[in-house]
Amino acid sequence: MCLLNYNKKERNYKHLTYAERTMIETWHNQDKKSNKEISKLLHKSERTIRREIKRGKVVVRGYFGEDKEEYSAMISQDKYEYNKTGKGPKMILDQDIKLVRHIEKEIKENKKSPEVIVKELEKKGFLIKITGRTIINAIKKGGIFEEIDSSKIIYKKKYRSKNKERRVSKMISAEKSIEYRPKEANQRLEYGHWEGDLVIGKRKKGNVLLTFTERVTREEIIIKIKGKNNEYVVKAMNTLERKYGKRFYYKFKTITFDNGIEFMDYKGMEKSCIRKGNRTKIYYAHPYCSGERGTNENNNRMIRRWIPKGTLIDNISVEHIKNIENWINNYPREMFDYKSSNMLLLEQ
Repeated sequence: MCLLNYNKKERNYKHLTYAERTMIETWHNQDKKSNKEISKLLHKSERTIRREIKRGKVVVRGYFGEDKEEYSAMISQDKYEYNKTGKGPKMILDQDIKLVRHIEKEIKENKKSPEVIVKELEKKGFLIKITGRTIINAIKKGGIFEEIDSSKIIYKKKYRSKNKERRVSKMISAEKSIEYRPKEANQRLEYGHWEGDLVIGKRKKGNVLLTFTERVTREEIIIKIKGKNNEYVVKAMNTLERKYGKRFYYKFKTITFDNGIEFMDYKGMEKSCIRKGNRTKIYYAHPYCSGERGTNENNNRMIRRWIPKGTLIDNISVEHIKNIENWINNYPREMFDYKSSNMLLLEQ
């Protein structure tokens, strides 16, 4: 779970209205109800009622000329309105409904992050005085955006304990461990080092998406294959090699996978189908260390914006998958000063 949300309950506190204050005045002054009774009637805490009565307490002259304390809804409301003036100006989002609707459309239909939306508006010449974090906070708080909620933009992270002792799967040779991957790949010093994984659909059986993410540019390649099987993964690699020809050996220097059974045939994935020898080098991350393939994991989460978990991938067209791939490769990224992967490829 994200550290910002640890052990927190959602808060839905609402201020007392003037109508509720008039009810408190009647119950307290005339009916002589206790604070506990009033709190139950209004579904508020007893502490809230006690503080409210203290805020609106006034001294009035009784029928026989004696002074007594009573609660005044009007006095309390005036104090409440005055205290609100110290909160500062309203948020820009509260005042600009057109901006709110534009942000909703970009997040809901175009799957863009708040940071990217703000940056694109700035590039178009709009004087935006809000940040992506402001938009995220407003969505989480609720009350401004009607069409979206935090589930549309927030991805909950799960953190595993960092084991000092890391093991390599017994199904692969030790030299295929990520520990033997060249420094050019580890430090992102050159183009051509990829991370790979599968995006699973609704069922354990059926079509899946084989995804590749380049570590320097975050370029994405998505291939629809028939299932979680070594044979289908090797066939997809053969298809890529035939597609790129001689460019394949420059484009795919190394590929790093997890320890899934579908990726264990490293000999088949390394062996070229159009020339003698190997076409690339395969490496494996440590078990239960998905962060070692974080680049691919992040791009897979972007795919989930279009293909949520539980979706039947068999029914998704190759054309739609290609559109998602193009969308990712043209998506502005903050880490690249809002350049896309395709823009970086042109600079290679």
